[in-house]
Amino acid sequence: MSYTLKSICYHSEQRNILLQNENGPCPLLAAANALLLRGLIHLPTHCVKTSLASIDDVVNMLAERALRSSSSSSSTTSDQTQSA
Repeated sequence: MSYTLKSICYHSEQRNILLQNENGPCPLLAAANALLLRGLIHLPTHCVKTSLASIDDVVNMLAERALRSSSSSSSTTSDQTQSA
């Protein structure tokens, strides 16, 4: 399964979003698009060049973001615990 990309202007900046290819809600795309618009995740170069992102690309982007977020919050918690 792959998703087509669309380039939009958001807060005076060009951003890519993922387009749904079937009807119905897709929370995975909603989460990815929210993070893409905020600039918190970025599409791999090959996706931008082809204007397509596979389901694996989307899941990997979200997983990497979750892992980074988790490790940074663990570091913060660890720092706070050590200074207490």
